[in-house]
Amino acid sequence: MKALLAPLLLSLAMTATVFAAWPINDECPVDQKHARPIYRVKTADGFVAFCCTECMQKFSKSPGSYKVTKKEVVK
Repeated sequence: MKALLAPLLLSLAMTATVFAAWPINDECPVDQKHARPIYRVKTADGFVAFCCTECMQKFSKSPGSYKVTKKEVVK
């Protein structure tokens, strides 16, 4: 039983880390296309996702120029 506990706790910790880094938006703030979670930047509000690396770089140079629309949270 103890042999199963460590891998279980490790997988739970990894799952919590993945969801903590999930983006706060569904739409790219630069091009208004569907955002992909692999392209993201950490901001004070959370991770912001982009459609491509070019948009991610544009946002990083001037984050105040783009409005990030947060996705609605279903409760």
